[in-house]
Amino acid sequence: MTLAEIKVGQDAVLRTIGGQGELRHHLLDMGLTPGTEVTLRKVAPMGDPIEVELRGYELTLRLADAAKIEVDNVHETDRAARSETRHAPVPHPGVGELRKAASYHDRKAGSEIAKGQPLRFALAGNQNCGKTTLFNQLTGSNQHVGNFPGVTVDRKDGMIRGHAEATVTDLPGIYSLSPYSSEEIVTRDFLLNTHPDGIINIVDATNIERNLYLTMQLMELEIPMVLALNMMDEVRANGGTIMVNELEELLGVPVVPISAAKNEGIDELVEHALHVARHREVPGRIDFCDATDGKDGAVHRCIHAVAHLIEDHAQHAGLPLRFSATKLVEGDQLIEAALQLDENETELLGHTIAELENETGLDREAALADMRFTFIERLCDKTVVRPGESREHKRSVAMDKVLTGKYTALPCFIGIMALVFWLTFGVIGAALSDLLTLGIDAVTNAADHALTAYGINPVVHSLVIDGIFAGVGSVLSFLPVIVTLF
Repeated sequence: MTLAEIKVGQDAVLRTIGGQGELRHHLLDMGLTPGTEVTLRKVAPMGDPIEVELRGYELTLRLADAAKIEVDNVHETDRAARSETRHAPVPHPGVGELRKAASYHDRKAGSEIAKGQPLRFALAGNQNCGKTTLFNQLTGSNQHVGNFPGVTVDRKDGMIRGHAEATVTDLPGIYSLSPYSSEEIVTRDFLLNTHPDGIINIVDATNIERNLYLTMQLMELEIPMVLALNMMDEVRANGGTIMVNELEELLGVPVVPISAAKNEGIDELVEHALHVARHREVPGRIDFCDATDGKDGAVHRCIHAVAHLIEDHAQHAGLPLRFSATKLVEGDQLIEAALQLDENETELLGHTIAELENETGLDREAALADMRFTFIERLCDKTVVRPGESREHKRSVAMDKVLTGKYTALPCFIGIMALVFWLTFGVIGAALSDLLTLGIDAVTNAADHALTAYGINPVVHSLVIDGIFAGVGSVLSFLPVIVTLF
């Protein structure tokens, strides 16, 4: 069977991920790796797209893409119901507190940057994680918008409020540092070529498993980084929490819980970002493999073998070693071209990857994606307390059964649109429009009498009354209808 054929409420284990190139790579980046169990939660009223649950988060797929994924072991779901237990928030360290650990000082990238010297930050994160909201909170009105050189992809730069020496660039929202979409290429080129002094990685705390995939790749760049856990207020409101202290220790980067929409934690985030950038404190961890685990062990040996093979090439090209090694394992053609491996090294690389695929039973891309998501699952098991199901979510699910039901969705849609148009053109909008028309007529008559009493030139009188007042008035009379419709 394929993923497109299973029924709502059924579990299935992914067997093979079909598709080619960009599509397949993005499916793997989304956590759809062989051996992963998924649950079909919803199907859109017209049958496309579908929503599945996997690795602790929900993912929406087009039916055509789901048809490329083969599954087996299909059965009625046995996933445990969401806990109703609520937890108190856990306090986290202050500025510099965690960075007393030896792992930070052992991995300093260079000499410290003096206070007052210019600093450049990159703001990176997934789409729809609150990145633009955070950027606006960081910069206020001190920002300008343009495009990246040679690419029609939005670029926003701004000065951090209260810190004239610090500028931040809002990078396009992406899910991984893969060289497929223009947004991914722009983001990756900016990080590799501009060499910012620090990265502010914003993560949606309500969808942390999905967001950490990009975090792991950013850490491999060995650029000072701080992790901004956004929407923590929503996690707490539902009775969940994240063990920020443990997460900080396991990742080796500062983690600051924030709410960008409510401007909570922003000042602390800025202090952490300035601290790691000035002191050149690069992530304390870039190796996410478990050398003792079966599949992970094979990936571990492969990445380290490739790293030894390309060490001099990466240094010559000015590329981070771990990042280059993992990208070569993935089959990244741009990195391979930049490293300029000779024929013997390319052949040895091929043998190393073939050994990886033989040991794991997965292709190179799937093996690496599986390693990353395995680490994320272990990390979240130790640090994330799942929130109980909120009343809002329960109410939303109950409404969805009707509003997005197979047989009830379209009648509901037609009914809602009919109500909107009736209220707009027959009740509220029409009444307000008539009221505004009366007001305009009254002003027009008053102006007409005033101009007549003044004895103004008839041509000017006609221009003002028949032209300006009549023309503008007829347009304004539609305004209540438009406002009501919106």
